[in-house]
Amino acid sequence: MRIRKNPEERYRELVDIAKGLFLTTGYERTTVQDICEQAGVAKGTFFYYFATKEAVLRAIFTEWAEQFAASYQTKADEISAMNQLRMLLAFMSRENSIDPLVDKLFDEQQRDLAVDLWQSAVVERFNPLLRNILSKGVDEGVFSSDHMEERLTFFWHLLDAMWPDECRGKSDEAADIRMGIAVPLIEQLFGAEEGSLQGFLGGDRK
Repeated sequence: MRIRKNPEERYRELVDIAKGLFLTTGYERTTVQDICEQAGVAKGTFFYYFATKEAVLRAIFTEWAEQFAASYQTKADEISAMNQLRMLLAFMSRENSIDPLVDKLFDEQQRDLAVDLWQSAVVERFNPLLRNILSKGVDEGVFSSDHMEERLTFFWHLLDAMWPDECRGKSDEAADIRMGIAVPLIEQLFGAEEGSLQGFLGGDRK
């Protein structure tokens, strides 16, 4: 007999089981049936919550992005815009809980899917944070105010160049060189004072 659970608990269970299977078996090889069997539910229950297997993968990424944004925001509320940006860069430079799943997708030749999921996180969760930082910086007189959306687009391209997918979370001489090139460009991009972002890995200073 199947155990009845409330919708929130069942949703959480399906997400956790899917994530575990994607990490161990792989996204490609994991089927909806595999998820259902481990959860002890019929396929109809899965499809009540998720239209497709990709939908549950997107839910995993969305949850991670929300948690990342919330963790950042709790530490950033009371500090200056420049230090908020420094902190965001420091957060982005670290290995995080979604990296093993991204690595798995890359291993399975699912780069386009991984990039699409990352871009969705940028649009839905990270750009709002960055807009708030820039708006605060404009009010404080440390950032420029024009062409904000275009500046956001260039910012993420610079981060991609600073931390290529295969190098994210790693520290080596090449990473230091990329950082030395990219950080002054980010300063110019946002109209910040030269040198204001140097040493951002100490980023939660007030």
